[in-house]
Amino acid sequence: MNDPNGFSLFENRYHLFYQYNPRDTVWGPMHWGHAVSPDLLDWTDLPIALTPDSKYDAGGCFSGSALTVDGMHALFYTGHLDPHPSVPGSRRETQCLAIGDGSRYTKDPSNPVIDERQLPSGLPSGDFRDPKVWREGERWLCIAVHRQSDGFGQILLFESADLRSWSLVGPVLRNRGELGGMWECPDIFRLEDKEVLVWSVMNPARQETGFRNLHGAVWATGALDRETGMFAEESRTEIDKGPDFYAPQTVATPDGRVVMIAWMQMWERSSPSRELGLDWTGCMTLPREVFLSGGRLCQRPIRELERYRGPCHSASSRVEGAVAFPELVGQCLDLEVVLGSGTASRCGLLLYLGDGERTLLEWDRAGGIFTLDRSLSGHPIRNLTAGAPECQVYRAVTGTADELRLRLVLDRSALEIFLQDGEIAMACTLFPRETSRGIRVFAEGGFIECSLNWWNLDGIPGAVQ
Repeated sequence: MNDPNGFSLFENRYHLFYQYNPRDTVWGPMHWGHAVSPDLLDWTDLPIALTPDSKYDAGGCFSGSALTVDGMHALFYTGHLDPHPSVPGSRRETQCLAIGDGSRYTKDPSNPVIDERQLPSGLPSGDFRDPKVWREGERWLCIAVHRQSDGFGQILLFESADLRSWSLVGPVLRNRGELGGMWECPDIFRLEDKEVLVWSVMNPARQETGFRNLHGAVWATGALDRETGMFAEESRTEIDKGPDFYAPQTVATPDGRVVMIAWMQMWERSSPSRELGLDWTGCMTLPREVFLSGGRLCQRPIRELERYRGPCHSASSRVEGAVAFPELVGQCLDLEVVLGSGTASRCGLLLYLGDGERTLLEWDRAGGIFTLDRSLSGHPIRNLTAGAPECQVYRAVTGTADELRLRLVLDRSALEIFLQDGEIAMACTLFPRETSRGIRVFAEGGFIECSLNWWNLDGIPGAVQ
């Protein structure tokens, strides 16, 4: 699986579709896989929702969105055609509609509903995809990505009165070379008095403490002008500083939260699960609540996770060197840590310890830099693109705070890190041996005061301690 699609609430169940090749554990003809959940954590697979079997989507049913229309579940997706991959200009992408009852879906006879005729004059539709559709008043709005004539991505806004006849409003945001090449997977939502625009970025320039992946995702606060399409940006930042986060989508919950989920892997990279002979490749992040704190966009695991916790364990200690805590072991945990006052220059945690393996989380207190190092985390993960940098060490700026507050969710091969109450997030896949279950807190160059709370997560369906 890769990109999440159609993340939505329909008939009191959360629906998550996803890019899916049912024939193999490598990328192939894209279908829409489908799962449903009452609580965003306990998922049940349903039959494939979309199959690339039509003349306008024979090359794949690419990413899109879902919403409720007149009591039915409407899927908007990209029909992909690439009959002659070696011939420039042969690729065509259009936006399509399917309607269903939450289990089975029928493609609309008017497909495609948005094609090159709605694009700015003279521009091709070879890279034109990932529709996000929503309703405002008496009209429907859609944002989708498109490659400009200079090769850089842009986000366009369209409008419709009936979901089938669309017209271009204008460009929402244009890449002028400052942020990668092509853009993908746009989303938009409101948070308090802010509008938040989300999109994914191919090949951003690598930085020491950001955009260290081959591809990444960003969000910006601002306001969308519905008459011109223009998005007036206030601020822009990378969503996740870890190695495995792409194509996020959001859903609004009945109690007013915005919940985000993303593909937790990266393409153009080796697949340890395949190399280890497992029957899957790719996974999703934990659903995350998105919220504002001091005007800053933050993230945390959804509160529903607390229902799956075992009994709480607590400990505190002055740490010098490396210290283990009784009962703090395992590969499926929800762990809260505060690294407080002290004289240590560096401190942090070692996770998944055993048989020469470890995952390093290190805080440089004076420099205000947090480092995630998975270079010894088990089965190696490699970038496959020639000349690509390593994909083992990731950093984030914490500033020189008095303490570092961490929330760590370990789910075997998935690790998600939330720093400073969600100001920074890092998603990471790793493939340690099952016996690599040790955890240590460490301090270098002095001591650190440390407090911990942790819970086993053996209540999550499929979790293994």
